[in-house]
Amino acid sequence: MTNQRQVHVRWLGGYRTEIDIRGVHRLLGDEMPQFGGDDTGPMPTEMFLSSIASCLCLAVTHIARKRRIELATLEIEAHAAKDLEAFRFNQIHLQVRADLAADKLSRLVDQAKAYCFVSNTVLQGCEIEIATESSSPAAAESEP
Repeated sequence: MTNQRQVHVRWLGGYRTEIDIRGVHRLLGDEMPQFGGDDTGPMPTEMFLSSIASCLCLAVTHIARKRRIELATLEIEAHAAKDLEAFRFNQIHLQVRADLAADKLSRLVDQAKAYCFVSNTVLQGCEIEIATESSSPAAAESEP
């Protein structure tokens, strides 16, 4: 398997999107009614928070397995407040709960942080390149 990851998002009208992941998983994205949507799927900001929480969850279970630490329960909640003027989150809080002693859980999470692609990308930053391509036949005709 390659190290590349790709998703395809298609606009369905309004604020709805269809997200295709590897041709295997299809999700709907939307906004809540107070933001103009119909709430037919999670908002992109919620998917962003779930990406961080689920990635850390898997990183913790990965390290626990490597260290032969038994986990019966593991839950992570992600909280963040939107900065509506800057169009971003200013801080994300992750709450990790598991059936381990507090010191053991803390050490496990500290070790797992190195394996969390999503939070490491956010913390260290990542260049985002945006390219455009017109699918309009009129656009091709108007170019010299």
